[in-house]
Amino acid sequence: MIQLKETQKTAIADLAAYLLLALLIYTAASKFFTIDSFASTLAKSPLIGNLNKIAAWSIPISEVVISSLLIVTATRKLGLYAALVLLVIFTIYLSFMVLSGSKLPCHCGGVVSALSWKQHIWFNIAFISVAFIGTLMYSRNTSAPKA
Repeated sequence: MIQLKETQKTAIADLAAYLLLALLIYTAASKFFTIDSFASTLAKSPLIGNLNKIAAWSIPISEVVISSLLIVTATRKLGLYAALVLLVIFTIYLSFMVLSGSKLPCHCGGVVSALSWKQHIWFNIAFISVAFIGTLMYSRNTSAPKA
């Protein structure tokens, strides 16, 4: 097993947090700018339906809240775990959409919306890996990384 110094663990955890921060802020902003279209698409989802307006607002708000956790050193570990959970939930949703044969467009935000559902699942798996590695570096580190 590779032995990492504490400074290396900190750097990896911080890099993971910054990558997730960029993704979440980007997708949240994109959803906020197209909130009506996002809500309209969610209304057609078999899992969301009539809860579309609540989901359309709660998803980008949760992305901003998690981003805030990632920014603050004292809450970064919680932010990494929250990002991991959110990405897993999104990936389960995407997998359901692929398995159900849904042809709904993705309104996840900007460039990410150009991906097919299957490509989006792989994209999410990559970011799940980033979040997992970030949390792993924290759990192996007895003290929180310093900003």
